[in-house]
Amino acid sequence: MEQRIVQLYDTLRPSLYRYLISIGFSQQDVEEVVQETFLRLYHHMRNGGSEENLRAWIYQVAHNLSSNFRKSRRRLVETTPEMWEQLSQSTFDETPGPEEQLLEKERYLRIHDGLSKLTQLQRDCLNLRLEGFRYREIGEILNVGTSTVAGSLRNAITKLLKGNG
Repeated sequence: MEQRIVQLYDTLRPSLYRYLISIGFSQQDVEEVVQETFLRLYHHMRNGGSEENLRAWIYQVAHNLSSNFRKSRRRLVETTPEMWEQLSQSTFDETPGPEEQLLEKERYLRIHDGLSKLTQLQRDCLNLRLEGFRYREIGEILNVGTSTVAGSLRNAITKLLKGNG
């Protein structure tokens, strides 16, 4: 059991970390949410909980914990274009040239501007979809119906395309 939890931690921590940063949490709070999520996973598995789709279960727990953080601490950080750029570049291995850096910065500014115009539900659905979750799984994580997820994603994409049109 411990080996399975360590494997899940090693596999899912980077994407879970990215997801929580993308919804506006400070690095310190992200660490706390991630630790609490995996502690709850340990208790869940130790008590004989279902091991079906643990990836979605972990994201649901992290999402619920982050919602509780929003309500109790109000310590969300405002994301800046620079923060988005730094977060996105952390996944790149190659260093682009000056012209490419300028184009990337302009792209990140447009993306940040577009994302800031989305509702919280639209951002959550989009971020979870980008992490590879299916509509049904996103609905379970966010406690909304599949049709709500589909509509939120459709509206988010429409807004983003209009902003870059």
